[in-house]
Amino acid sequence: MYKRILVVVDDRVVTQSAIRQAIEMAQALRADIHFYYVLPTHAVIGFEFLPMAELANSDFEHEAIAHAQKMLAAAAELAEQAGILSFGTLGAGADDAQCVAEAADSKHCELIVVGTEGENAVLRILNGSIVPGLISKASVPVLVCRDTGSRGGFGRRASVSLRAKQKRLELMERRRSEKND
Repeated sequence: MYKRILVVVDDRVVTQSAIRQAIEMAQALRADIHFYYVLPTHAVIGFEFLPMAELANSDFEHEAIAHAQKMLAAAAELAEQAGILSFGTLGAGADDAQCVAEAADSKHCELIVVGTEGENAVLRILNGSIVPGLISKASVPVLVCRDTGSRGGFGRRASVSLRAKQKRLELMERRRSEKND
């Protein structure tokens, strides 16, 4: 049925559940997964900041890309553990929903998987959720996943342990580089 699944990745707990559900679906369907991270835009509000609060565009981009790559690597590791072929891609655009829909088209994905909190539609729109826009802009079906908690998703504890593992790996890498200097 579905041979390529696009999964929207970010650092919300509900996204971890969506990743887990997409991996389970990919196992059942023998599908590949394309993990996709939408980079945030660096918007500067029209008043001056204190000099110590400034963040240059290039610094912001480097930080955002580094964070995105960590999130994509963690998702790819989970897919690999489940025996699923996966790919990770970064994207950016003025409209996140349009960016995801275009990525699904360009990667020839037949399904988009995205996580959502258990809020009503108005709150999702106000909080910047891409789900309403994605449903209307995508040319393929969109599977909207809620946090499954103890029913097979990561839940908060696993998400925290995943972040702790990433921090631990970063610390080990930093120690290795300090020893080499």
